[in-house]
Amino acid sequence: MADAGERADPAPATAVATRLAAVLNMLEEHRAAGTTLSARRAAAISAMIDDVAATAAEGKPRAFRRKRRMASARGYRQEGRRLCQGERGAVVVGARHRATGRAVAVKSLHRRSGRSHAVDVLREACFTAAGGGHPSLAAFRTVARCPGTADYSIVMDNDAAGPSLRAAMGGDSRPFSEAEVRRVMRQLLAGAEVMHGHGIVHRNMKPDNIILVGDVADGGAVRICNYEAAKSLAERNPPCRFAGTLAYMAPEVLARNAGHGTPVDAWSLGCVMAELLTGKPPFAGKDEANHLFKIFDVLGVPCKRVWQAMEPQAHDDEVQVWRARQLRARHHSRLHELFPEEMLSRDGFQVLKGLLTCDPEKRLTAAAALQCPWFTDNMDDATVHVSGRAMVTKIAAMASKSKSLAISFVGCALALLRPKALAH
Repeated sequence: MADAGERADPAPATAVATRLAAVLNMLEEHRAAGTTLSARRAAAISAMIDDVAATAAEGKPRAFRRKRRMASARGYRQEGRRLCQGERGAVVVGARHRATGRAVAVKSLHRRSGRSHAVDVLREACFTAAGGGHPSLAAFRTVARCPGTADYSIVMDNDAAGPSLRAAMGGDSRPFSEAEVRRVMRQLLAGAEVMHGHGIVHRNMKPDNIILVGDVADGGAVRICNYEAAKSLAERNPPCRFAGTLAYMAPEVLARNAGHGTPVDAWSLGCVMAELLTGKPPFAGKDEANHLFKIFDVLGVPCKRVWQAMEPQAHDDEVQVWRARQLRARHHSRLHELFPEEMLSRDGFQVLKGLLTCDPEKRLTAAAALQCPWFTDNMDDATVHVSGRAMVTKIAAMASKSKSLAISFVGCALALLRPKALAH
């Protein structure tokens, strides 16, 4: 019997998902064999990653693959100090291409104890490339290699070297207004929809892995980055290791369900939304079991059917005790108490509640969330400024009003023409 994650997420059949899985399977074969990835083989895989990027951006694969050499890391000049550091020793710096002068961001995973991280870097590069240049996802440029070594880097648009959403929240984690939160969530859900459409599960959505371009209050843009923990539902052996950050982990992850799918990202985005509104994560446990208890204390322990559908590998005994205790106390969800209408409108609460649903099969998908009235009835805040150019996403709202606009235009035209006719 398939697990809950597999039922909710059948492997996608898009061209991007197919090419992505082919590269990931090849990389995992090298990892399993314990063989060193040669420079020539890495260059061939880099070309395949370029094809993933082209397919994602253009909607179709290239007619031919140009035989090429991998870009050299020496072709980029670092500018300023390193801007951030990843969880596995990854470093992101701002840089400039020596030949063209293009400003970029370069992410490197330095070797430790002589061990090469080539497979890890190329794997993350592949997920980044699958974004296809979507404005809510970090934009991939190429893979670069430091000559004579096994050190590889991911080259992205320079925005990827910007501050994180965490940094924008400030040390006191100030809450944002509902309009600002809606603007941010619209972009994050749009980016997640693209990823999930290609069968990509990020598995570590949090403010630290969201790049901020500009000021949120002034219509700034956000972009999802850092695919170190990501997996593809189409790859042969998706990683099943425990991954993510405790404060943003979905119940099925805490239950150690190895088959979890895209709903875990929706849950994490719900946690990000709640944190933007209040200035702190909605659930803050000390460890896995305590965190799960914090979630169920607010939302209620799921029924036995839902819990067993998650195929839990941990905390089963504790959950049974908590369920019995809540049944005796006639416990109800307290989420609305934490997010009253003074803080979040009814339409906004509908989105938050849908994302923070314990049952992964009933949790809102990114695509479904974007169709909620909170977004569709508030299109005025959908204009996002990215690097000096405006990306207007109000087309849907304008299309729905096209008929009335046309009638209004004709009426105005007749009103202007009528006086001229009388004059003659």
